Amino acid sequence: MEILQGRDFTGKVVVVTGANSGIGFETAKSFALHGAHVILACRNMTRANEAVSRILGEWHKAKVEAMTLDLALLRSVQHFAQAFKAKNLSLHMLVCNAAAFALPWSLTKDGLETTFQVNHLGHFYLVQLLQDVLCRSAPARVVVVSSESHRFTDISDSSGKLDFSRLSPSKNDYWAMLAYNRSKLCNILFSNELHRRLSPRGVTSNAVHPGNMMYSSIHRNWWVYTLLFTLARPFTKSMQQGAATTVYCAAAPELEGLGGMYFNNCCRCMPSPEAQSEETARALWALSERLIQEGPGGQSG
Repeated sequence: MEILQGRDFTGKVVVVTGANSGIGFETAKSFALHGAHVILACRNMTRANEAVSRILGEWHKAKVEAMTLDLALLRSVQHFAQAFKAKNLSLHMLVCNAAAFALPWSLTKDGLETTFQVNHLGHFYLVQLLQDVLCRSAPARVVVVSSESHRFTDISDSSGKLDFSRLSPSKNDYWAMLAYNRSKLCNILFSNELHRRLSPRGVTSNAVHPGNMMYSSIHRNWWVYTLLFTLARPFTKSMQQGAATTVYCAAAPELEGLGGMYFNNCCRCMPSPEAQSEETARALWALSERLIQEGPGGQSG
């Protein structure tokens, strides 16, 4: 990948969630082929191990491995963090890439709407559990993959207060696309608040839009989206192009120490007004902490 040309990441440790396909795979592969120790954090270990084999097929000396992470299960997030810490590794880059899209309504075992938990809360918990490792490894970066679709929704009620029923709606109030859009808004709010909290300790965070209607397996849950993506495919970015902004935010020397920003096509751009709200970001953080405390995963930390 052009962004990484001439760069050597030997000694750097990178974790990418949802890295067995699509832009997550391209992100993981890009860093592995430039010497980083890359961990593919995936729910489906069969596909994750196939992804590891594909990377090793390109460079047999690549330092790459797969670990189990199911973001729809807080206990799985906890187990992943414990297993990662047991390796006594540093963590220089954490890419929160995994996402659920166009899912029919369902609740996780933790009692929350699945899209919200997979796209936001699971990653929030993961960062909570790994933040001490990130801070010890500073300078470190978190990249949260969001989407331009965050612009088409809000998560506050008419009085401006965070509305939990919009984040984890009942079956009657659920619409798959809206759930996805709201989760992507959460991604930016989370990234911004994370940066405010951890940047004094050397950990920065930025959110990214990966590419215009990228064709990947993310759409596989609904035939309408499959048709739409297929028709649009000639006009969309390649997977590698789609991963470029993620890789840029994780590795660009010019972004050292900088965060709390939103990027599209490797350029900073302004997200929606609601995504810029510090008040909403703080409220979402507090709500997320409370949901984790109440969940079977126990406490964060």
